[in-house]
Amino acid sequence: MIELDKEFLLGEGGERLVYIHPNDNNKVIKILKKGLNKHNFQNELEFKYYNFLTKKNRDFSNITKCFGYVDTNLGKGLVFERVIDYDGKDSKYFKYYLKKHFFSEDQEKNLLNELKNFLENNQILFIDCNTQNIFCKKLSEDKYKLIIYDGLGARRDSIKLSLYMKSKLYTKYKIKKQWKLFIKNCEKSKASTLKNSFKY
Repeated sequence: MIELDKEFLLGEGGERLVYIHPNDNNKVIKILKKGLNKHNFQNELEFKYYNFLTKKNRDFSNITKCFGYVDTNLGKGLVFERVIDYDGKDSKYFKYYLKKHFFSEDQEKNLLNELKNFLENNQILFIDCNTQNIFCKKLSEDKYKLIIYDGLGARRDSIKLSLYMKSKLYTKYKIKKQWKLFIKNCEKSKASTLKNSFKY
């Protein structure tokens, strides 16, 4: 039984709380929030999809690794790799860098192309393609890598998820469709800062 308290709380999403693993600083534990009227059982959904990817021997270089379930004082938790920069600091969301217009056009293009090729080559579905569902990991002083930590597989466990896992054709179509949406989300993240800059 792993004991979790506020000291280890790292972040919070719509359905889940994310804690630093008390026994391993390089891992996090995702716990479903208590008392929600409606949720999509994201832990179960992600665990199912990650098992599928593992059985298919997919590459995990641009997504966080999943290490399975643990029992905690707050309930069953799903353990994932914690995304940390080379200097030991927690990696920032990709959204943060987009809003800051941190990268040059070429740098941004290279980062996005690497991620796009990764998703297409490994047939991995990034469904909830929010720029805040991706960390931008700092590998060195001037080298970065995009790591998806949330939003993979499907929004809910339905017939669509089964189709994604069984039909390569449907998966390819969905990857292309979601990538177009993701690029639009990237542009929105950058544009929101530009709008704010004109406020006095």
